[in-house]
Amino acid sequence: MRLLRRAPARKVASLFVLMVLCGLTEGLGIAIVIPLLHVLQPSPDTSANLASNLLSAAGRFGDWLTPGPLLTLFVLLVGLRSLIQYGREQQAAHLQHILVDDLRRECFSALLHAEWRWLIKRRRSDLASLLLNDINRIGNGLNFGLATLATLMTMAVYLIAALLLSWQMTLLVLLSAALLLVALNGQRHNALALGQGLSAAFKTMHANVQDSLTGIRLSKTLGREEIHLEQFELAMHDMRVQQERFSATSGKTKALFQCSGVALLAFYLYMGLEFWSVATAQLLTLVLIFARLIPLFATLQQQVHQWLHALPALLAGEALLQQSLAASEQVIQDSSTWQLRHAIRLSGIGVSYAEREQVALDSVTLELPYLSTTAVVGPSGSGKSTLADVIAGLLAPDTGTITVDGVPIDASNRISWRHSVAYMTQDVFLFNDSIRNNLLCGHEEASEDALKEALHQAAADFVFDLPQGLDTQIGDAGVSLSGGERQRLALARALLRKPLLLILDEATSALDQDNELRIRDAIGKLQGTVTILIISHKPTTLEHATQVIELDRGRLVRCSSNPPLDVTQECTACPSS
Repeated sequence: MRLLRRAPARKVASLFVLMVLCGLTEGLGIAIVIPLLHVLQPSPDTSANLASNLLSAAGRFGDWLTPGPLLTLFVLLVGLRSLIQYGREQQAAHLQHILVDDLRRECFSALLHAEWRWLIKRRRSDLASLLLNDINRIGNGLNFGLATLATLMTMAVYLIAALLLSWQMTLLVLLSAALLLVALNGQRHNALALGQGLSAAFKTMHANVQDSLTGIRLSKTLGREEIHLEQFELAMHDMRVQQERFSATSGKTKALFQCSGVALLAFYLYMGLEFWSVATAQLLTLVLIFARLIPLFATLQQQVHQWLHALPALLAGEALLQQSLAASEQVIQDSSTWQLRHAIRLSGIGVSYAEREQVALDSVTLELPYLSTTAVVGPSGSGKSTLADVIAGLLAPDTGTITVDGVPIDASNRISWRHSVAYMTQDVFLFNDSIRNNLLCGHEEASEDALKEALHQAAADFVFDLPQGLDTQIGDAGVSLSGGERQRLALARALLRKPLLLILDEATSALDQDNELRIRDAIGKLQGTVTILIISHKPTTLEHATQVIELDRGRLVRCSSNPPLDVTQECTACPSS
């Protein structure tokens, strides 16, 4: 099993040792049954003589061949096997949790370190469903896989014991079991298909819940609660259908083995008595073995069903891991500190997406001088946000270079450059925590004075008027705050990092006039203290810009040192050389 390769070798080895010991004690228990039957009802048959010879080989233990000691030894063996089985189950459960946690952590880590270009193509709810639901199913599948190995070892012990007693009857059992397993091959394929259906149902369910709760305000406004509930019920119904079909498949298999098992056991007994003239003690022992063996075949089939049902989740998890690792950013321990004293320069930057015919950026060359405020305007889809992603170090360009004071940003230092940038978008994300902790995630070592200074710079002094101040809990995504308050809090968090570059991507587009004015005033006060890049379509947000550039269909079409854009002036944003 591929998952076991992730586990510590010592833990896997100890689990297999326990499995072997469990099988051996099972075999010893069967071995005691034969001499016990011989003692209770002496018989000159071969099996009894064989058992007697094996036990008498121990010499001094011959006096123990009485019912009392044999029954005592049998009870002790059963008790020892129960203890070993308990240890095996605990070790298997521990190993299962270790492997599942390791796989979940590795998948989550790979997602967090994947390239932004790869991440934006994935549906977040699908990723969350895989991390939460599918990996749990992988754990269940692993549990049944380990149980299958234990079952196979126990069956091997029974079969060896049966072969020593009657190879003819043992071959008959193996032949009938093989025929049953072949007959149920379609059920195993069905289990695999139902597992794939359940994975899809989980994704639909997770997407429905996430979308409904994320857009709960819009849903209430539009009166779509019942529609979301109907979609949720449909997703639940689909999931229930998949689970019930699998339960029905497993139930049919179990019922088939139970009915056929009784019939086969009677058939074996008849063949042993009428055709092979098997001695009584030998036959009773074989009946005992087969009575234990036939249900194990049914158990094996059920365990394989469960494992196949979880297999699509395992394949999806491994595929996600491999894809995200292939898309991972190059992580290099870069201890250098970025300096910005001259300019950020972009030369011939080109970006395209496979799913779009039009390029996002086409040979864009521009310059952001130190402590300047540059505004980027253009129609929707002109490449403004893509340009911001490239400058922020989130997105690696397909062509061209970007330098900071002559130092190129590449795969080896792109992550460290991001740590020098503060990026604020229209869709502010705040944690369901206190204002203090939301600010500190921008700079964990910030002092109380630094927090207050950042709030003051961002025109977020409203925090000091709250009853609990910085310790105020703001709810999920900052729901207890107004839109303008959330934006100012996000701006304060960005400024707390003391960034070399502050990027504001449509930061005021969804605000009312009063809150927009507050943000604009805060930006105006920051002018000359930090290099700023503003992405906007509102003319009012350009009043503090020292230079303005215009994009259209990914190309830089016009620039000016001051707005309006139709004023023809030399612009440092578009260097001629």
